[in-house]
Amino acid sequence: MSDKFVSIGMPVYNGGESMRRALDCLLAQTHSNFELIISDNASTDSVTKAITEDYARRDSRIRLTRQPFNQGAVPNFIWVLHEAKGDYFMWAAHDDFWSSNYVEALANRLDQVPDAVLSTGAARVATTRRNGMKEQEIVPSAPNGDRDMTLAVYIKHFMACVWVYGLYRTAWVAKAAPEWKQYPLLSGDVIWLWGVLLQKQVVGDSAATFFYTADHRVRKKMTYRQTVVMWGIVGFHLTRLSWQRLPANDRVQGVLKAWRYVYLHHLKRKNPITTTIRIIKMALLWCWIGIETGFHRLMKNAGLRVVQGHNQPKETTHLPAASQGSTVKTGKRNAA
Repeated sequence: MSDKFVSIGMPVYNGGESMRRALDCLLAQTHSNFELIISDNASTDSVTKAITEDYARRDSRIRLTRQPFNQGAVPNFIWVLHEAKGDYFMWAAHDDFWSSNYVEALANRLDQVPDAVLSTGAARVATTRRNGMKEQEIVPSAPNGDRDMTLAVYIKHFMACVWVYGLYRTAWVAKAAPEWKQYPLLSGDVIWLWGVLLQKQVVGDSAATFFYTADHRVRKKMTYRQTVVMWGIVGFHLTRLSWQRLPANDRVQGVLKAWRYVYLHHLKRKNPITTTIRIIKMALLWCWIGIETGFHRLMKNAGLRVVQGHNQPKETTHLPAASQGSTVKTGKRNAA
């Protein structure tokens, strides 16, 4: 049994009553040598404040911080990580719950495999669609195999991105996680974890179970164009990471795997005809967005040159004494 000190980070915003189940579950873990870092991201409901303060009074392992302003979701995730003092670290969402042996089992796996940076459990994903329909998906733990085996499971299961809620070596993830900030909010976990799987060893233990809940009714609905843009960004970053982080001999296969992920979870439909039509529509829309973006940038640059041109001093035969030998600043530089 692992004796490692574990840090659990819970970033929360307006968590509400669902926090009670999550907190009760974490505090009842069989691995009791942990700290629970709660960062309230300037919640506006009174329930979150009352619940977190109540639990913090009852259990000394809880460290509660209330942020003075909402710093955004991903920065709040990074904040709890940087507060971690443990050998191992995991993120915990306020509306999820875990088997009682979750931390213990994953800590044991990291103890057993010194080269692994992340240990994952099996996940039961409960999704509520906008129409109220409920779906269940079981995501297996990471296979205890090589990179190709792990990527194969990740590509097959769309919700395998919940592996991000596994157990990490704190020293490693503290250096690697800030990269997450450069990715879009709704797909950043998918992209960041893809980069991890390309280079690092990830192990799993199916005896540990994670229950993940996703309620799409509380999320802002994306337009068709926004969805296409998001998946274009996902495809770009998965391709870029595959090319940059894999050995030269594996790059082509890595890029193919990246676009297989996009194909399976965004482009593929029930029959080949509708799939082909969707691919053509997506390709045309991506081209149009590219042309539109390029045109806007061209016009912006052209406008900037015009503005800079108007700000240039007129040529004179004799410069004022105060300006001789000085540098003329444009309006843009002055504004900066």
